[in-house]
This record gives sequence, structure tokens and C-alpha cells, in this order.
Amino acid sequence: MTGTKHVHSTSPSEPLSEAVVYAIAAAKGVDPLDLDERLYDHINPEALDELFREPDPEQHAALTFSMAGCRVEIENGEVVVVVSEPEEPSAPEVPA
Repeated sequence: MTGTKHVHSTSPSEPLSEAVVYAIAAAKGVDPLDLDERLYDHINPEALDELFREPDPEQHAALTFSMAGCRVEIENGEVVVVVSEPEEPSAPEVPA
């Protein structure tokens, strides 16, 4: 089973690391400050911004990682794709 896919375009005036956090929050339907996890627990935000600071139009650059129950795919620093992974159903409780 696959999750819901959300595609977000980035803005040159916004750091990519911020765009990623906002994209994940939007996919989860929460405020960015209400996310249970922080970006820096999964990837270095400064390194992320630097990696895609000046994309080379001759080459394709992509990065994928997981955060907050989502798979995050960054393509050339211009598009952030967030795929919400479906929650696993919890096992029924067995009475003692």
C-alpha cells in the first residue's frame, strides 16, 4: 500500500531546509511547530541548503530521506515531494 503524495515547488527566497519542513507539515496537515520530529534529527539543515544552493542545470541532483512518517524526495532543490507513509494498523489487544 502506498501513501499520499504531496508535491511542493520551492522558492529561491526561502532556504530549502525551511521549504522541506513546511512541505512535511502541509502533507501531515499540521503547523510546522507541531511536528513531532525536527529536521536536524534526520539531516543537517545547513548542509542541505548548501548542497542545493547552486544547482547545475546539466546534472540531476536528488536526495531522499525519511522524517515524521514521510518519505521526502528533493529534486534539484526545486521540488520537494513528500509521500505520507500509511500508518501500520495496531495489533488488537488480547485480553489476559
